[in-house]
Amino acid sequence: MKKILFVCSLLIGCVSADAQFVIYNSTPDVPQSSYAPSSRLGGASAIFNYEPSYPVPRYQMPARPKMQEVTLRGYYKKGNDWYNIPIKVGVAGDEVKLLSIKTQGGWMGCGSAASEVGAFDTEEIRDNFNYKAYSTLYGTVYF
Repeated sequence: MKKILFVCSLLIGCVSADAQFVIYNSTPDVPQSSYAPSSRLGGASAIFNYEPSYPVPRYQMPARPKMQEVTLRGYYKKGNDWYNIPIKVGVAGDEVKLLSIKTQGGWMGCGSAASEVGAFDTEEIRDNFNYKAYSTLYGTVYF
């Protein structure tokens, strides 16, 4: 039993002693396509460059147009009455978003996608509005 405890304590001592000799290299000094092995490989620090023998496809996200923010009045219906509120709408190309709604405490973020008023909406809505978006606070907001 004493021999087992002695061997375990030696192993723990070796592991803790090995952890003291790790060399930290900061990443900005090493190029992205390089690999620097630790000092356990004979103490020499070598850098191996990896260049694949086949062409590696590079994917690039298409550039999105910058979203323009517009502040305007949005309308919602509660019962039979219409109410208006200040809203911020973002427009980028064909994409329209309801960004935020002004409440008593300030602007509340929404981020819901707006859609065009369609044939399933009432005639009153089709005649007066172009877009609609859903808000958790007011329901459907028309603008």
